[in-house]
Amino acid sequence: MKLGLLSDTHNHLLETRRALDLLLRHGAQHLVHCGDAGEDVVDLLSATCQEHGLRAHVAIGNCDRMYGANSALYPQPTGITRGEYLEFVVAGKRCLVMHGDNRRRLAQAIASGTLDYIFLGHTHEPHDERCGPTRLLNPGSVARPRRGPPTVLLLDLPTDTPTWLPLA
Repeated sequence: MKLGLLSDTHNHLLETRRALDLLLRHGAQHLVHCGDAGEDVVDLLSATCQEHGLRAHVAIGNCDRMYGANSALYPQPTGITRGEYLEFVVAGKRCLVMHGDNRRRLAQAIASGTLDYIFLGHTHEPHDERCGPTRLLNPGSVARPRRGPPTVLLLDLPTDTPTWLPLA
């Protein structure tokens, strides 16, 4: 099982389409967006999921918060599960996707010791760190990278191998 991770697209459709095409070409079987997607990008993710028979988990980022913390008010397009903090299991791995702007909530998730992966965005920089049994991964930014080229991340779950793919 390969997860395709992207983040901080900020409603940039052209860049997001290129990112999704790249992840699909590399065999992504499930998509994870780590927040600051933008509503048009959420619709694009839904269309991609429907076209390719995929599912996506989409975190609500600080720039996405039009309804505050009430995740129930956010649209849930076909193929997408969307919320502030989404825990899910894929290929036997316990995962959490969150944007990463709430340090207290991130610290609590790490301290729980129950997660295999936490997927984050917010910093616009690729990142890989182990905290006890949990691996924290940030794919970087598709539209506004802070260092280096725009990137996405392909995570091979059976081998625990992340590969950052540049869009440039």
